[in-house]
Amino acid sequence: MKPLTTRRLLAEDVADRIREEILAGNFEQGERLVEAKIAAQLGISRGPLREAFKLLRAEGLVREEPHRGTFVTSLTGADVREIYDLRAAIEGRAAMLLADGHKPADIRTLRRRLDDVEAAARRGDARATAAADLAFHDAVCKASGNRRLHEVFVRHVPLLQGLMKLDEHLYSTLDDAALEHEPLMAALESRDGELAARRFCEHVERARDLVAAYLDGRSDAALAPA
Repeated sequence: MKPLTTRRLLAEDVADRIREEILAGNFEQGERLVEAKIAAQLGISRGPLREAFKLLRAEGLVREEPHRGTFVTSLTGADVREIYDLRAAIEGRAAMLLADGHKPADIRTLRRRLDDVEAAARRGDARATAAADLAFHDAVCKASGNRRLHEVFVRHVPLLQGLMKLDEHLYSTLDDAALEHEPLMAALESRDGELAARRFCEHVERARDLVAAYLDGRSDAALAPA
């Protein structure tokens, strides 16, 4: 069983790398992903790469055309708005449930997660900041007590990981991104469910607008005549 576990983890790592390249615009929309070339660049065999393609197809980032290969579909601003609108609905409800019925241990856990976000931002580590940010939001959904709500959030984690890594392009400093979480934490601690829901929705909607505008702008630049 160990080889299968290792292989799966490698495929996930490969998917992470390709996802980052797609979201950063390093692969063009409609570009064919050549298996032999990518496998050689990453120093892997084609097996894990094909498994990674399956993960990315499930997210809608690539498509497979019979007898032609795998192509980049990319995310548009409209796609991002749909993803983040779903995220706002999930997190808003989770925040309301958590604020209304949290335990002291829940708040301690969330404080540790928030400390991780702020520490990574102070180091100027964009990757660690994005990872800690996602861990904070995951902890909120998990602590809400609604298992199915958390499962829906987790289903979108891989794609959110890639999108949240764009924060370094969207905020003037990583500290600004970290500081946005303090009002969220305060609302949870206040036990005001409606306030918590509103602040989480506003937080996600702000991120939605920034990411969508960034992707729309990148797409416009790519289509502009040279």
